[in-house]
Parts: sequence; structure tokens; C-alpha cells
Amino acid sequence: MIKNFFLFFLFFACIAFKSSDYTLIKTINYQASYITTDNLGNLYTLSGNELKKYDSNGNLLKTFSDKTHGNISFVDVSNPLKILLYYHDFRLILFLDNMLSICGDALSIDNMNIIQGTLVCNSYENGLWIYDQQDFQLIRFDKNRKMSNQSGNIAQLTGVEIKPVYMFESGNMVYLNDTANGIFVFDKYGTYSKTLPFKNINNFQIINDNIIYMSGTKLIKYNLKTLEQTTINLPKDNASLALIEKDRLFISDAFSVYIYSVK
Repeated sequence: MIKNFFLFFLFFACIAFKSSDYTLIKTINYQASYITTDNLGNLYTLSGNELKKYDSNGNLLKTFSDKTHGNISFVDVSNPLKILLYYHDFRLILFLDNMLSICGDALSIDNMNIIQGTLVCNSYENGLWIYDQQDFQLIRFDKNRKMSNQSGNIAQLTGVEIKPVYMFESGNMVYLNDTANGIFVFDKYGTYSKTLPFKNINNFQIINDNIIYMSGTKLIKYNLKTLEQTTINLPKDNASLALIEKDRLFISDAFSVYIYSVK
């Protein structure tokens, strides 16, 4: 609880600041197609088949690349000790340790009786979620890769035929993002809970009870309990993705990744 309060305090503190209240501490000249952060404050950049890990000050720690499986489609660092990589073209899942070394054998979705697995993410107790677009359902596998939970046909549950683009588990809830219809929320057993009416967003964060996402040149923080919305000014106008983690703001554009400290 103390940790969560501390993270919330840092986040709440930064939302009141203007662009002048951010200090640029590092520019990484690297064309990343995607960036993400773990709960330790580390930054990860993705480009093609290459994943790089940096500390919160932008110092390069490790690099991983495996050309045999094509490009990495998605990376989940919610568990920094067991990082999930998904290679959609080869329908393969790899796990890396905190040193970006492969741990265990690659998992083939074809061998897990998934017809059309489009999204994958980590789950609690070393499990994982797979979204099967063929049957419009979430399927959870436990640490032994045995099927443990299913959501059932989401199209039938919600009356909406979805094509989600992003999925992750946070705080015992699973968030399935469809840019046209919103964010579909499920509990840790795969039971449908609700739909959040946030459309036309590709990536977002959940920090405590807040959803944070980009809108134009700003970050929007929306409290899911109080329904209060706050706008967070960004120090760059051409950001393609911005993330907040602890006392850092990470921004990527078409050419570089920028790390700012928050006063």
C-alpha cells in the first residue's frame, strides 16, 4: 500500500506541472517502434527483432535480438523477471529473464489448440492470456500451460464484434483494447466486467485507479472511480508515445527516445 501511495503521489505531483517543469536527462538516438517500462523504472525499446533495456537514466543495460523468428510483435514487461515476447508471424512466445537471456523453450500457439491467437500477455502466477480472434474469447493458461479459464464468446457477451489491438493484465484485471469500441475489462478468471468508453487509443497505462493515455500532444489521466479527468502537458509536440513511470517521463518520436525527470 505504501508503494502504491508513493507512486500515486509522484504521478499526482507531475500532472500539475507544465513543460518547463520537466528536465531532459537523456536523448537516445534510436528509432523505436514501441517503448514500454517496468515497475522498477527500466525502459525497453523495440525495433524489428531487437529489444533493448535501459535504466531510468537511459544507460543501456542489455540487448536481445533473434532473427530466426522474424520481428517481435509485442513485449510484456509487467513481470521484469520473466519478460514475454510474442512473434505473431511465427505464432511463437519467448520468455526472457531480467538479463534478456532466453529462459525455457519457445511456446507454439499452434500446439496450444488456439486457432487464431492475435494477442498474448503475462498473467498472475506465471500464467498467460491469449486472445483467440477466431472464437472471440480470452483463454488463460497456468504455469504448466494447461488451460485454466475462458471468457466465452465476447461478441455474444457484449453484442460487439471486436478486433482488439492491445491487451495486458494489471491488478487482477485484464484489459482488452479495441480502438473502435473501447476497452473491455475482465477479472482474473476471464469473467467480463465492463467496457470503458475510451476509443481511438492504441496504448495506455493503468496506475492505481487511473487510466493514462495520449490524446494529441497531451497525456490524459482519467480516474475510474471519481471520473475526474486531468490533462498532462508534454514537453514535446511530436510525441508518438509517452509513458510515466515513477519520477520519469519517457517520450518517443519518429527518431529518438527522450527521458525526462519530473521535478
